Amino acid sequence: MKKLIISLLTAALFSSLHAEVFRVRQTVIVPLDSSETKYYAGVNDAVAIMLPEDMTFIQGLEVSIKIPNAAAGYKNTIIYSLYNNISPVPSDKNIDYSGEEIYTGLYPGQLSWAVQIPLVKGNTIKKSPYSDKTLIPDTSRRFVFLRNQLAMKGVPQKVIDSQFELTVKPILSEKGALKIKTSETSSEKNISVTVDDKPVEIPSNGLIMLKAGVHSVSVSSEDSRDEFRTVVIEQAKINELFIDFKSVSPRVHLSVPEGTKVILDGEKEMSDRSFEIESGEHTIRFELGGYSVTKNLTVQEGKTYRISLSVDAVISSE
Repeated sequence: MKKLIISLLTAALFSSLHAEVFRVRQTVIVPLDSSETKYYAGVNDAVAIMLPEDMTFIQGLEVSIKIPNAAAGYKNTIIYSLYNNISPVPSDKNIDYSGEEIYTGLYPGQLSWAVQIPLVKGNTIKKSPYSDKTLIPDTSRRFVFLRNQLAMKGVPQKVIDSQFELTVKPILSEKGALKIKTSETSSEKNISVTVDDKPVEIPSNGLIMLKAGVHSVSVSSEDSRDEFRTVVIEQAKINELFIDFKSVSPRVHLSVPEGTKVILDGEKEMSDRSFEIESGEHTIRFELGGYSVTKNLTVQEGKTYRISLSVDAVISSE
């Protein structure tokens, strides 16, 4: 028996992959969610785990299995196999399939077991005395296909009739996502982001994956002032950061009496009391009630200038 088991495992793990045609008793369809819904699969059944559209924070699946007493008493007699390229697409009406077996494991002689299926590279899933870790299957068609079958002949009928109780849940990533949002008037072109003093690329979906915890974020744009923030990233959540970019163009704010005429560079009358101005040397002339005051101003990029004009009244007596 030992030689047969080793032969089966070796063939599954190390041989070239070839499509095989097989029939199952039934196909159990399991939608992946966070519920504790129980499903039941027998020795010659298939389990198709249907994946959601949004897999942003899912790094794997955990299939928790309660092994019936009859099967636990016959250690290493039942195989669970993971497949790729299954055809046709699984449904509860299909029993005939073809596919490529990419991983095989044996149910142990105990009453509970977990099969952990990683779905992405760089995952943090690990084997343990109570669980197995498979290879990464192809999930391009949004399902994962498992199959139970006997490892040998001559197994008692009570083992063949065994029903395994299953619950399936996602294994969430240890990371969270940062999504940078800007005001409608802010340009999102040519934005560069630095996290913890390291430049990061912004993916097409706009989600920057980061470890959970506190991070320092710098956001810059060619035509705006750099913005610095401290953000807290929560595990498996999208954490939004709103940035209202401010122009790097210099700006002048005026505080003048009503009726004051303001002339910029000797020719342009300024009606607004707050306006952007080009870097360099400028003159500003204030005219009020026949009086005129001219000031020189040296303007630097990224700075704001506040100019106040006051009129004094001198009182005397004879």
